[in-house]
Amino acid sequence: MIKNEQIATETQKAIDTAMELVTTSIHSVEKLTHIQLETSRQIMEETSKAIKELASVTDPKEMFSRVNAMATQAVEKNLASARDVYDIVSEVQSKINKVAEESVQNLQQAALTSVDGLAQYNPSGAKAATNSLKTWIDSANQALSAMNKVAAQVTEFTNSNINAATTATVNATKKTAKK
Repeated sequence: MIKNEQIATETQKAIDTAMELVTTSIHSVEKLTHIQLETSRQIMEETSKAIKELASVTDPKEMFSRVNAMATQAVEKNLASARDVYDIVSEVQSKINKVAEESVQNLQQAALTSVDGLAQYNPSGAKAATNSLKTWIDSANQALSAMNKVAAQVTEFTNSNINAATTATVNATKKTAKK
């Protein structure tokens, strides 16, 4: 039979985990909102400044040059904002993965504790159940480890692709602006 203290402890762990996830979600929404508001503010300021600058230009070549320079800056800033958003999403994903792993470990430990507790009542049959449960837990841990490795590889691949695309886009925009 589970003692009241154990129930209270497990309930508190569940509450703490839920609060950690809610806090992480709130912080990520705050960060994303800040990025969106800051980007909007910058766009308004730069658009206003650009209109004023372009209104005074009479030479078509200079006009084209300034428009290209503005476009290059806009692309670079958009890519930087996209990277910031990606970093926030990756951070949240990492936090959720950590909480999930901890929950799995807690469940595994609770299952082992339960089987060990039952062993007191049936020592002869408990050894087979304990061994079976431990084998299942080892298999689950290996599968979780493999999934984490694949997720890490996907994240690394995504990061390198984002960096390559960013560099290529910025370079292409700069080349276009020079022409």
